[in-house]
Amino acid sequence: MGAADSKYINLAEGLPRTANNEGLYKKLAAKFEASVDLDAFDAAVSGGDWERAGEIVHAAKGVAGNLALAAFYDDSIVLMDELRGGNAPQQENIDAFRESYKETIRAINTYLE
Repeated sequence: MGAADSKYINLAEGLPRTANNEGLYKKLAAKFEASVDLDAFDAAVSGGDWERAGEIVHAAKGVAGNLALAAFYDDSIVLMDELRGGNAPQQENIDAFRESYKETIRAINTYLE
């Protein structure tokens, strides 16, 4: 079993949300990648559909918050705040969201090994 990278996975907060059942936490963490529709997010951004992008980020933020996926959760909040009301976000915040998603997936995969 790999170690959890605390920058991306906050087990101190996440495990209690599963009654300290690490097996359940791992099962939920393993489903994280499939729960975030990055392709739909990219399509919404490409099309300038900021409302749809905001819906996707909001859903992703919820999953990340439930699992205490720290960096991705934080980047989701920043991006979601910008997208509120259908506003166009700064590219650097879109990039941070995508990058922390990728790094969170990497951290989860290492943790699940």
